[in-house]
Formats: sequence, structure tokens, C-alpha cells
Amino acid sequence: MSFRLIALMALAGLCALGLAADTAAACEPVDLSGDSRLLLGAYVNPDETWYGLEDDKRKVNDFEAQVGRGLDVDMHYYRWGDSFPTPLEEWDAAGCRVPMISWAGTNLDDILAGRYDSLIRARARDVKRFNNKIFLRWGYEMNGDWWDWTATRSPDTATKFVSAWRRIHRIFSAAKASNAVWVWAPNETGTPADPSKDPGPYYPGDDVVDWIGIDGYNWGTTTSWSSWRSFGTIFSSLYQVFAGRKPLMISETASSEQGGDKAAWIDDLAQALPQQFPAVRAVVWFHSKKETDWRVNSTPAALEAFRRFAQTTGS
Repeated sequence: MSFRLIALMALAGLCALGLAADTAAACEPVDLSGDSRLLLGAYVNPDETWYGLEDDKRKVNDFEAQVGRGLDVDMHYYRWGDSFPTPLEEWDAAGCRVPMISWAGTNLDDILAGRYDSLIRARARDVKRFNNKIFLRWGYEMNGDWWDWTATRSPDTATKFVSAWRRIHRIFSAAKASNAVWVWAPNETGTPADPSKDPGPYYPGDDVVDWIGIDGYNWGTTTSWSSWRSFGTIFSSLYQVFAGRKPLMISETASSEQGGDKAAWIDDLAQALPQQFPAVRAVVWFHSKKETDWRVNSTPAALEAFRRFAQTTGS
């Protein structure tokens, strides 16, 4: 039995006594260098509801029990104006997880004009006070066309995005929030199928990026524009571009049930990672029933396949 599993079992018992905060010292720090084992992460909100901190804790605990191991990375979404870190991230840190803040962008012109400098400074001060490592994934999927900060908003969106990223990073650096681990995460679509959504021009520079993430989903036949695609088909193009540049993570992924065998897709993911994608050091699953049933337990077969994969990411 690994140290991490023992720590998680101890934490579960202490949580029942209301003593979770006292377990932080028992945690073995998660290695974020990119040179260690494959990290397992997830966004855990199976029913896309939110009833407060205790509800979030229950969902994560239930997920970990289902998959048979603790998470290394627990991802949470925050709107541009939201405050963070919150008690949820404190709870994650006490439970040996690294929180990942997926922080939405906003109008890039407003950022560049300095209208949000005070807000950014406040976030930076709060992150510094958190005093634990925290993944910060700002402006995710910037090469898509579905957010205010994304491609096709204007001919110079990429230039503006890079400048906005560097401005935010500069403010965090001035606040000495060095515990922020910066994750730049484009969407996998657009290269090479749609050159206008090539993420390359949105890359803000090696000096202000710590990890590179890639978001990609197997939509199967859930929409008129999608078809069943393997894990390798989804991620190979951008992997070839960015592997070796920075530690790499699959920052959002999941599979639909429609159009193929989801359990086999997960088994293929587990095999493809060491063989085709050895530079990937973290995988974050989108565990939610949203546009379709992305959850790991959408069927018993899918859950068993994910449990097998989860064991390969252990210590």
C-alpha cells in the first residue's frame, strides 16, 4: 500500500471528526516538475449543480472511491470576477491534491487598458497567501470561437491575448505569487483542419508558461458535426507541436457513449499514453453529465476501464 493511499485513508477518517485541516503535514507533495509519474486529475461535478463546499467535498470523495484512488489534481472553474482560492482549494491542499483554477478570461481590451489591474492584484495576493502550489489555467481554449477572449473576435485577437497573459503574469510576479503554476491550454481543434484557429500565435512565451495543456473530447455521434475519434487522433497533432517544450498535460478530456465503445476508448487512452504520448505527465477528466454523459461511470464497463487506467497513474 502506497504512502499516498495510507494518507488518504487517514484523511477520510479525520474528516469525519472535523479534523481535516490537521492532516496537511501528512501529505506527500505532488511533484509538478513534469519528471515524475503520470498525474491523475478531474473536474468533478457529475450533475452540474453546486450546493456549496460540503457538496463539492462529497462529490470528490465519491469520485475517488469510485475510481479506487485519490486525485492528484482537482480542477475548478471560476469566472473572471470570482475570488479564489476558496476553502475548497484549502481542502484540496489538506487532502494531498493540487488545485487547478480554470480562470475564465474577459474582454482583452479592458485587460490591456488596465481596467482590471486591481482585480488581478487581489487574485495574486490571495494566491500568494494560499502558500501551496496551485495550477492557474487562465484563458483556456483561446483558439476556439466560443469565449470573449478567443479566436475570430478580431484579426489581432492572438496578439491581444499574448499581451493580456503577459500583463496578468507580470502582476502576479510583482506580488511574488510564485506558487502559481501557469498552464496555457488551447483546444485541440483547428490544427491542421482550420488554420485560423492555430493555437501557435496565442502562445505567450516560454518565460511565462510552466505547463502546456491540451483540451480535447471524443464527441462521438452526439452532434451533426462530430464522429467517433480515438484518443490518439484527437491529440496527436498538437502533441507533435508542443511535446518537449514544457511539461504537458491533457487538461480536459472525456468520451461520449454514442457512436462507439467508451470502455474500449478509455483502455486505448491508457495504452496510447506511454506508447504515443510519453511527454504527457497529467490527464484531467471532465466528469460531468453536460452536453452528453462524459462521466467515468456512464456505464459499468466505462467505470471499470477508468479504474484500470487510474491504477496505472498511481505512485
